[in-house]
Amino acid sequence: MKSFICVFALLLSVNIFVPAIYYQVYNGTHSILSPAATPNPDGDPFAQMQSSTDTQYYLYNLETQEMDRFDLISFLVGSAACEMPASYEDEAIKAQMIACHSYYLYCRENGLPDDDLNLSYDESHMQKYASKKRLKEFWGSSFDEYYEKFLRCANEVQSLVVKYKGDVALTPYYAVSCGMTQSSEKEWGTALDYLVPVESGSDALSDSYLKVTVYTVQEMYDRFMLNFAGLELDMENPDEWIGDINYNQSGYVDTVEIYDSKIRGRDFRKYFQLPSGCFMVFFEDDKFSIATKGYGHGVGLSQFGANCMAEDGKSFEEILNHYFPHTIVSAL
Repeated sequence: MKSFICVFALLLSVNIFVPAIYYQVYNGTHSILSPAATPNPDGDPFAQMQSSTDTQYYLYNLETQEMDRFDLISFLVGSAACEMPASYEDEAIKAQMIACHSYYLYCRENGLPDDDLNLSYDESHMQKYASKKRLKEFWGSSFDEYYEKFLRCANEVQSLVVKYKGDVALTPYYAVSCGMTQSSEKEWGTALDYLVPVESGSDALSDSYLKVTVYTVQEMYDRFMLNFAGLELDMENPDEWIGDINYNQSGYVDTVEIYDSKIRGRDFRKYFQLPSGCFMVFFEDDKFSIATKGYGHGVGLSQFGANCMAEDGKSFEEILNHYFPHTIVSAL
């Protein structure tokens, strides 16, 4: 197996020098989903939400196990504040709000496309939605400045959604891509014409872009045995456990060969709690090292990439048109 130190050094050099070059080219040439909601013991937790015809928005509270109701502005502010750093540019925050809004409406009208996607929230961990009270705690002395900023953005885009052929589009988002987004078909098995690979090279500038996680042989063995039935691993030869790793066109892992078995990349990522599905595995000095690029599932809007585009003067429409090609931003 290739030396981890040599390969990682190459990765690090690429991470430092290539992004800066690519970022210049990118800016000069472009004009432009968590655990499933806990079921309600009395039935579908989203039944009330799905039947709603008013302007109220419903999210399932994982702490109280009840459906909570919000007006649109509160929903946009509370959702986007959990998804993007408050220091991000206004245009990136607006793009995020529109993505949150469109994502919610698509799921309300079409159902949840995958078990890993949901319309639940946990504000204690700043996941999916946070109330004004929670934001005061989270933002501290900067609350007044940030809350005014998010309110201003929400009021400017409250009527807007992303549409594809006249219908509200599914608009997933995540923190950082591996340099290119991936298709919904590769990640979730459902092909959508506007959830296809697009470049997001500026993501390599993120502090979260490259990460290495180290496991002992026993830790690796225990995770394999716990999560993947039928595997037979020789503890005497751990260097032979990992075979070929197959990647899709975006650089995310399709399958990993473990002896005669093949494991889906998304399952490997889930059970090893990796930040991204773009990874390489190395064995050296009786330890496994897993190097990942990006943070999140990689489908749709890269939040870091969106902010880079906003810093370059791109509007929220241009950002959304880039990450969701063939769509338009229009009034609901």
